[in-house]
Amino acid sequence: MGNTLLTTHKIACGHTDRTHLQRNLLCDRLSQPTAEMVDALLFLQDHTDELAQFGKTLLRSEPGIRSAAWAELIASCVCTLFEYSSRREGDEGQGVLAAFAGVLEQPQRFLQDLMSLQAQAIPKEKITQVQYLLQEVDFRASHDSEEVLDKVAVFVKAAMDCAKIYCEIRDFACVGQIDRHQAAKLLDGPESDQRRMINAMHTGRADAPDGPGLHKEP
Repeated sequence: MGNTLLTTHKIACGHTDRTHLQRNLLCDRLSQPTAEMVDALLFLQDHTDELAQFGKTLLRSEPGIRSAAWAELIASCVCTLFEYSSRREGDEGQGVLAAFAGVLEQPQRFLQDLMSLQAQAIPKEKITQVQYLLQEVDFRASHDSEEVLDKVAVFVKAAMDCAKIYCEIRDFACVGQIDRHQAAKLLDGPESDQRRMINAMHTGRADAPDGPGLHKEP
């Protein structure tokens, strides 16, 4: 009887240990892309004038822009993710470029959208669409005049990385590999991970989380 209880206890503890390990590994994986989102967002906050200027010149043939196709790819990623569309008169034939340009000309609105984006709330279908577009985006180092657009692309890619990990969390919870109550707290948070991380940086909180919304278990 004692051996049976001991064996049962070991099995239960082993299952718990695996659950904690799985959760901590997910925390580690979320930390890097969230930090990349924050880095890109902080850069863009310091370059709102460049964002607005880029929006004004995006529909023109500017020699400094790497390529029209490259700019349109990033515009497509952003407009798909945030469901932007152009409502300005005369823009009907410009598609996603016009919609993206209109948003960049209002950089504070755009930055607020980036800050508020919750990766855990992005549907799988949208992740698939944006990931398909990102395959063609060139992430090589750019000229200074294009850096703001590169940072937008970096933010979108990192957001997709986080969104895919949150999909894993949801799937693991469904099959019992992660406690559903804990998963719900991660997936139903009231604010975005990048906002939480930036707030922690600005306030210098001693209790800043080890990862974006995921607290490692001892």
